[in-house]
Order: sequence, then structure tokens, then C-alpha cells
Amino acid sequence: MTTSRSAGTAVVDVPGALGCSDLADPARLEALADAGLSAAPDPDMELFAGRVRRWLGVPIGLVTLVTPDEQVFPGAAGLPPDLTERRRTPLTHSFCKHVVMTAQPLVVDDAREHELVADNPAIRDLGVIAYAGMPLTDGAGNVLGSLCAIDVVPRRWDPGQLDALEDLARMCSVALRLRLATVDADRERHRRDELDVRLREQLQHRTTVNHVLQRAMLSTLPRIEGLAMSAHYAPADSREDVGGDWYDVTRLPATSGTTTDVVLSVGDIAGHSLSAATEMGQVRSMLRQAAWDRRGEPPSVVVAAFEDANAAVGPRARGTLVVAHLRREPDGTWSMAWSNAGHPPPVLVVPGGVPQALGGPDPMFGFPHLLPGHRVDDCVAVPAGSLVVLHTDGLIERRGEDLDVGSARLLDALHRMRDDDVATMPERLVADLSPGEDDVVALAVRVGDAG
Repeated sequence: MTTSRSAGTAVVDVPGALGCSDLADPARLEALADAGLSAAPDPDMELFAGRVRRWLGVPIGLVTLVTPDEQVFPGAAGLPPDLTERRRTPLTHSFCKHVVMTAQPLVVDDAREHELVADNPAIRDLGVIAYAGMPLTDGAGNVLGSLCAIDVVPRRWDPGQLDALEDLARMCSVALRLRLATVDADRERHRRDELDVRLREQLQHRTTVNHVLQRAMLSTLPRIEGLAMSAHYAPADSREDVGGDWYDVTRLPATSGTTTDVVLSVGDIAGHSLSAATEMGQVRSMLRQAAWDRRGEPPSVVVAAFEDANAAVGPRARGTLVVAHLRREPDGTWSMAWSNAGHPPPVLVVPGGVPQALGGPDPMFGFPHLLPGHRVDDCVAVPAGSLVVLHTDGLIERRGEDLDVGSARLLDALHRMRDDDVATMPERLVADLSPGEDDVVALAVRVGDAG
């Protein structure tokens, strides 16, 4: 991406971005609908808007999506109370529509003196004087809206501030693309309806609501030929804490020499708060994007790419994780490679063998000074009929007890359950082993069974 800027304007070449003379372009409207965002606040978009406000030191930061009739703000920070409630304006008051229609950034030092927007009623009605907006694009290059910074006084935009806004817009576009690539619109609508019912019933209990939000961010397992899998998440019994545990399974396009390539991830964000649960959703999505962008490369490269983005752009989360690549070769054999950042190790149970905890971990993520060098990968053959189990520490950790005792208890349980149905195994493991003192995730995958 190349950039040149002059007083009052900015021109940025956005690769693949498509200008849109017609805001009702069908492909763009379909992408807007599939994104599932509206004037209602969205947690991920709210984070981007808040970062714009903090990083650029402006009164207002917005994630704006532009429809043929209006603009809506799924992410907003610093809006006046009346606009905060409705979170939308007509297109007559929109600067962002110019970003969408040209597929180029718009940078205005003083709107009252800028020929493109000098007559825009937002100057009079909303006090918009200085504006900087960057395009938000989907994977096809359609510009869906703008990530923008607004000031109520004239402002000479610093090039470093515009670079930061451009970086945030790139990350926000990635978040939008992940939604479009992974979320089925009907399933998402059903999930939101279900969540809304739970929120109304349990609104008096903030922690319970937080757990519901966390459940909603966990992914639906895909159906993959040759694999049977199941996962279970359970919140802590305590009404005071909410955690950042997650699981995720993503099928990637097969690379040279493989017929099936599946990415498994399980992890735990440090802390017990709504913030930890929100960061969990971001981290899981960032890992999925890193795995997609670096398909064919080992898990350690995926983890390293995530860590770079986590440190440079945010959310600067800290915690533990395992990323594993489960691959089927053309001859039908399976193997698994994994990278472990401070997390309880995966467990492998081969037919006729003893359950085995796989390898030792590298340091946690979010603490780069603790990492002595590059992250490492381990690899193991996975015979047909084998069982792979990933979990968080809530499954084996008990207050006042050595962690090795809990690990041994898990291996004993898997020895007893080794031939049981995978569909119920994670829930049974949690019910039998977890003391309920912490959130817990268990993910089980049987290799060689039909998906």
C-alpha cells in the first residue's frame, strides 16, 4: 500500500478496492447483510472505534457502514447522547459515503473550507469540522464503510496519526472479512435471537450474561470426512468471574501433499472479566485469519504471526494456547503438528496404547521477553482410530493440588473412555473432572471415523 499526502487531502492506493458509484450495488449490499451488523453496538466494532479515539486523540471515533439510505455506526466512541441512542444519520450528513464511492481515504482539515463537503449539513447539525476516514473492505474489494476520526475544531492531521488510522482500518477490514467468511447468516440470526432471550431472562446477573456472551462467540464445529469431533464449554460455578477460554476448528484448503488440512486451537486469555471474554473472541478470530493466510506453513508460524499482530495492533492479550494442524496424506495416513504457548499439552490416545500428553510448552503469549527464540513445532503420527483431546486448565486444576495430579486424573479418565462415543466425551470429561472453579473447554477428535 503506497501513500502520499498533502494539506487537507490524502490519497492511498487500496489494492483491490472497488469504487461504487451506486451505493445499491447488489454485491456490496449482500456483503453488508451477511456481515450481520447494524446500528446496534457490536463489541468488536466498539473496540476499533475506541482505539481510533485514543490513538488519534480525537473526540469521536466511528466504524461506519453505508447503505443506500443512511449510514449506521456499529462501533462508536464519543458521540453526543442523542446520536449515541440512535447511532445513524441520513446520507445528507455523511462524509463516509465519499470514502465508499471513491474507494479512497478522505482527509479534511476544515470541512467549512473543503470543496467536497463544505455544504454538508453535518457541519452545522453535528459540529463535524475535521474528518479522516479510511475504507473498510470485504474480501472482494467492495467498500462497505469507513473507519473514521472526527474533531469538532479544525485540525492539521499528523502523518503518524493517519498511518495509525490506516493500520486500524486494515485490521477492522480483516474482522469484517472473517465474519463474511465464517458466519452463516441464518445461524447467526438464530444465535442472536437465542442470546436476546437469555439476556432478558438473566439481565439481573451480569456474570451470567457475560457467560452467555462468551458462549455466543464460540464457533460451530465443521463436518469433515474422516473425523468425528465434539467440544464442550462450561463456565465457572462462581458468579463473580468470567473467563476467556475458547476452542476453534477450521478446515483449510488442502496443500501440496495433503488431502485434508484442519487447524485446531484451544486457549485461555489471562484474567477473569468481560474484557477477557471479549479479547478471547478477537484472539480466536486473529488466529483463524493467521492460519488462513499462512496455510501450508507450520503451527509455530501461525502463532508467531498472531503474536506480531497482537502486539502491534492489539488487543495485546496475554494467555496460553495450542495451535495444531491435523493432516491427512494422500495415502490416507494422518499426522499432527502443533505449537504450544504455555498451555496444557494435547493428549493422544492411539488404539491399544496408553494416553500420552504430547510435548512441553513454550512460554505464554503476550510476554515476548520470555521467549528465548523462535517458537517450535512438534509432530506425531496419528493412526486411524486415535483420539486427540485438547483442553484448558480448568479441566485439571484444583485449588491446593499439584497440577500433575490433575493431569494424571485426566489420563486415567481417557484410558477408561478411549473407545467411547466422541459426541458425548467432552461433556462427560468436564462433568467428571472439573471442580467448577474455573471456565473449562474440552475438544475431542477421533481420527478415522466418518465426520
